[in-house]
Amino acid sequence: MVYRALRKKESKQLVESICSSYPRICASVGVGSADVVYEVVSEEDEVIYVVNGIPVVFKFENQLIPTLVAVKLAGFEALHYATVDEGAVKPVLNGADIMAPGIRRVSEFSAGDVVAVWSEDGKTPLAVAKALMTHSEMVSIRRGRALKNLHHAGDRIWRLSLEVLKKFEKLQIS
Repeated sequence: MVYRALRKKESKQLVESICSSYPRICASVGVGSADVVYEVVSEEDEVIYVVNGIPVVFKFENQLIPTLVAVKLAGFEALHYATVDEGAVKPVLNGADIMAPGIRRVSEFSAGDVVAVWSEDGKTPLAVAKALMTHSEMVSIRRGRALKNLHHAGDRIWRLSLEVLKKFEKLQIS
């Protein structure tokens, strides 16, 4: 892994982008008061941005997507959300897209929005996904793929995030 501290101008632009796209995550994780922002590039060319020692977002198709670490720290309503039943948990954690019949509860969102997928009790974030239909379509149609799984617990971004957390904890950088 390659760690690179961003220059002040780069940091400022990145923080502004994160805060405009995900204001609740920005506020909860303290992104707006960033001292140092790091870009971490894995051997597989995955890019994660670390703010105040926390892996906050990763790059996916030139879009910044929140990591599950940031979602967990920010809480249940940090992003648009969908909860899934017990039967959907294992497939979601294996990287499957989220099917409409397994969705129990949703907030209001549009197709294309980034959505956090939580366990039915709302305590555990399972994935970050992109909505393939609106919240009302999910509830009324009740069939087909509803959310495209972009990042889930146990995937490469998750493992990279955990490595980053360990490294920054050892360096005592916050």
